[in-house]
Amino acid sequence: MSIDAHDDRQRRCPQLGHAVPFSYCREMADGLPCRRVVDCWQGYFDAASYVRDHYTPEQIQAIFTPPQPKITSILEMIEQAKKVHNEADERDS
Repeated sequence: MSIDAHDDRQRRCPQLGHAVPFSYCREMADGLPCRRVVDCWQGYFDAASYVRDHYTPEQIQAIFTPPQPKITSILEMIEQAKKVHNEADERDS
């Protein structure tokens, strides 16, 4: 079965609150499926087998790894901004 075989199917996305095609769910996370793809689509087709058949073990791990907490992202951005600021200060000295 091709990777786009279910692309025209639609269902309500619990995250967005409206209907979306499977094609959206299949590519929404940097070209990989949403981490809820199996939970959302299992009742419509064998979504677990679909994922196993079309993605590498590394991709599957990336799909199902929960996102980092927002505070972690914010702290990382602050550290990056400090680094850029310090590098600019060193160049100006």
